[in-house]
Amino acid sequence: MAYAAIISLKLTLQNTLLHPHRYSIPCEKRDIESLYEKLGVLQRFLEEYPSHQRNENETSLETRIRDAAYEAEDVMDFHIIYPASEGFLSFVIKSSNFVMHLVAAFKNDTHTLYQNKEMMGRTNIKLMVKKVDSLIAEVMMMIKEQTGLEIQGRSSGRSFKWIKIGKLIREDHEDFEPRNGLHQDSSRLVSSITKDIMVGFEDHLMEIKDQLAEESSTLKILSIVGMGGIGKTTLATHAYNDPYVVNHFDIRAWATVSQSYSIRDILLGMLDSMKILTKEMLEASDAQLKLFMYKYLKDRRYLIIVDDIWDTKAWDSLKMMFPDDNKRSRIMLTTQIAHVAEYASPSGTSPLQINPLKDEQSWMLLRAKVFGDEPYPLNLQEIGKTIARDCGGLPLSIVVIGGVLSKVEKTQVAWQSVAENVTSFVFSSGDQCSGVLRLSYNYLPQYLKACFLYMGVFPKSYEIGVSKLTKMWVAEGFLSPDEGRSPEDVAERCVEDLLDRNLILISKNNFKGKIKAFRIHDLLLDFCLEEAKKEKFLQIIKSRFSLFPPGLATERRISIHPMRKLVHYLIPFQFVSCTPYVRSLICIGQCSIDPGMLSVFKLLRVLDVTQVEFPEFPHQVLELVNLRYIALICHGNIPSSITKLWHLQTLIIVRNWPEESKYYLPVEIWTMAHLKHVRCDGGHLPDPSAAKFDIICRKKLVLEDLQTLSGLWNLVFTEELLQRIPNIKKIEVNYKSSHLKEWSDYQLENLANLRQLKALKIRVFFPVISLLQGLNSPTRFEFPLPASLNTLTLAGVGIPWGDLAIIGSLPNLEVLKLVDHACIGTEWKPNEEEFCKLKTLVLERLKLKHWEADSCHFPSLQRLIIRRCGELVEIPSGMGESPTLDMIELSGCQASVFDSAMKIREKQHSYGNYGFQVICPETSVWDSVAEVVTDVFWPPPRVIMFIPEPLIKIK
Repeated sequence: MAYAAIISLKLTLQNTLLHPHRYSIPCEKRDIESLYEKLGVLQRFLEEYPSHQRNENETSLETRIRDAAYEAEDVMDFHIIYPASEGFLSFVIKSSNFVMHLVAAFKNDTHTLYQNKEMMGRTNIKLMVKKVDSLIAEVMMMIKEQTGLEIQGRSSGRSFKWIKIGKLIREDHEDFEPRNGLHQDSSRLVSSITKDIMVGFEDHLMEIKDQLAEESSTLKILSIVGMGGIGKTTLATHAYNDPYVVNHFDIRAWATVSQSYSIRDILLGMLDSMKILTKEMLEASDAQLKLFMYKYLKDRRYLIIVDDIWDTKAWDSLKMMFPDDNKRSRIMLTTQIAHVAEYASPSGTSPLQINPLKDEQSWMLLRAKVFGDEPYPLNLQEIGKTIARDCGGLPLSIVVIGGVLSKVEKTQVAWQSVAENVTSFVFSSGDQCSGVLRLSYNYLPQYLKACFLYMGVFPKSYEIGVSKLTKMWVAEGFLSPDEGRSPEDVAERCVEDLLDRNLILISKNNFKGKIKAFRIHDLLLDFCLEEAKKEKFLQIIKSRFSLFPPGLATERRISIHPMRKLVHYLIPFQFVSCTPYVRSLICIGQCSIDPGMLSVFKLLRVLDVTQVEFPEFPHQVLELVNLRYIALICHGNIPSSITKLWHLQTLIIVRNWPEESKYYLPVEIWTMAHLKHVRCDGGHLPDPSAAKFDIICRKKLVLEDLQTLSGLWNLVFTEELLQRIPNIKKIEVNYKSSHLKEWSDYQLENLANLRQLKALKIRVFFPVISLLQGLNSPTRFEFPLPASLNTLTLAGVGIPWGDLAIIGSLPNLEVLKLVDHACIGTEWKPNEEEFCKLKTLVLERLKLKHWEADSCHFPSLQRLIIRRCGELVEIPSGMGESPTLDMIELSGCQASVFDSAMKIREKQHSYGNYGFQVICPETSVWDSVAEVVTDVFWPPPRVIMFIPEPLIKIK
């Protein structure tokens, strides 16, 4: 975690230089500038020198860089909290009252007793600079020893002349020898333990065989993509050795690449697999071997397996050896990295994505591993299925645990002991699983490692929201800034990188096709936690017995998971007082926290305690001046003193009953220049013109960084307000029908002035009595909307269908959701040349009966979703001619709507669009009167309501 620590420290130093009045640091500006620039040297070293190629001494150097960065950042952050006159003496005095707790909690970690006193010796910035100089000297010495070259220039400032370390060390991979046999043979390690077992891949094998034998005469490249241990090499091995494939090709060769590769070793391995390796070849140069390989394959039909390839450079080094002579030759790649597969075959077939096995397939594989072809005891079936399911569909994990079960007694008691902690048995049974997963982790670029480990804050099987996670990453400060891209964009790119490397599993996409939520495989999560513990990165609290683990005093992140039988367990003060350096406190499980305890976490940056309900905003939080992210449940107004949290980027106030309330955000919130995201359920945002701070500051304060506003009620979009949020990208606002008489009262016409707004949601809530008596809509919804909008959600606004032209004319609109009386009337006839870029249309709980349209009205539509529109007669048949439509999803509609969707499907298939889907849930009849009572917004359809699971996909 040295890289993340360096990036975070640089961000802290940068804030110090930009806002010197906020810091009371007894040193000169040039000392901080010097430290900042020297950290850049260490950053470049960590970026250019791959961690998977480091030996023990080099790993130790990285650890010391991390610890030095941690120490320096602690110094800087504590200086924000305590005035220079008091310094760390004040901190030590204030901390002395819990020294006895430290003694009791850390009997085996006595050095923590002196940590606070040692902090006084680290307050001198010059000492930090000297420590960094010492580390840089070690880096230079290491480079000199490995390359024979010496870095020239002054190492203390901008004139430092950096020679790219990666180039010095690797030199085209040609002379590089793998340091670790596991790296070299990782895929063979996996295949060796699964070679005789083929469960769940039968369809994939048939697909591969079809592609290998198809009539195309040109060289074709196939790719198999999936996470480590998913069975890529096993599948490739079965295809490689299939009798039909053996007879089809003149030559077959196998090349194992791995992370640390040598082109020479790959060539010799291929020659050996073809059984033509000779002594002369062993003595030949690399150039001679390449030439021989090319000539040998020339004018022959060959199959080459390029197994376990990790980067595009490796492919570039290999591809010139494979001639294309129109002999129907094939190359098959296996990789964990999706973009490597796409790079190798940019215009070829899509990569074959291998997903985890289903539960029944997992049990079949486990049963085959333990019992072979012999019958199995029926009394072990249920517990066996449980063990198989807990392996998460990962074949490698299933095979390893099968090896464990084959060696224990075939009794329920013995198997139950394994079932209670499957992952522990998997990791303790040799290096197969841990070795494969470590390869995936080690090959991560430095900027992704902290992102990966941070996912360990969430429990197993937890659905991780991308929006929430990326905000936490940004608040932590370990994302390296990228010129021209916001930190949020960088964070989203990191999520995409993790997906590309098959380290996360998508659970939800948004309507624009981007990742909305994902999960991480249990085995990867366990590895993540082990690595996080080793790196002093994260500590998980799962029970009261794990509250005081060894080394707690140095932990920088703590996550409290659900505690069995202790739903509202009160976290003791001793635990809180032993964690002075924590940067993130996340509470996933329900527990109780005394608000007074929060003030102890002085260095906290991320506070997410939405499982703990506070009766009012905890004022102790206001002492945590380093906070960048707050998410909590509370009632009452937010105090004006929240401006003490001048670093704050994300403010999330969740309420159990998010309807309109009398709670207000303070007007002083308009002075918090770093705010990026504000969500206040049921709250009101005050008019900035009512404040006097502009006069005090002698200028109009503008929240340049503010990107999202949500949860607010009855917001009036005055010109004054919008001028202060010029870069807002997302707004979600609610209105109550009893207050809503004229749209002009809320000045929504001013929204057109927001040039950066991408997503807008406007909801009007009606009381139940209004639903029963009939709705009274406000005046017509006729104000302009910003041309930048690409996502629009309207609920309860009551637009006549004929007035949708104002929305249809939006030039960049891609997603439109019309929900709960968003439109009034029963007929919709859209005009041509509208909705030109619309890709997703959602119609939900509307009174629409007749809809006339064809493909020219929605020329870009891909997804049509209709839910609980019980009076709709049919989907326009003209939609079947749309060249872009891929999917129709229906629920709560008449049977005639389903019939029209099936006719559209038939028409799409006749045009060759065989990927077109109609998705319908199974049905269940509910009483319509009960629906009216339970429906918040609009009386439901008079027909039926559908239960959302299980889904039926009709292709």
